[in-house]
Amino acid sequence: MNEQDQTLIQQDVKDIGSQIAKTIQNRNKKKFKATIYLTEEAEKAFTELYIHRLRKDRKIDRSMIACDALQALYEKECKIN
Repeated sequence: MNEQDQTLIQQDVKDIGSQIAKTIQNRNKKKFKATIYLTEEAEKAFTELYIHRLRKDRKIDRSMIACDALQALYEKECKIN
């Protein structure tokens, strides 16, 4: 195994660790039920993202995908850096 492979493995481990920490934090937060209406295109993207995460053995539910998406949109549009 060369140095580049080791670096990639270390990065993957770091990413997985941060994802686990984020998931734990999100699970401990109070949850609210909401109904959303998606366009056909948005629903397809949502389903493909869910399948993509399942294929990577990232145990996740659809609510977590929606929470991640909303948080990312908030950070993009509302946070001033």
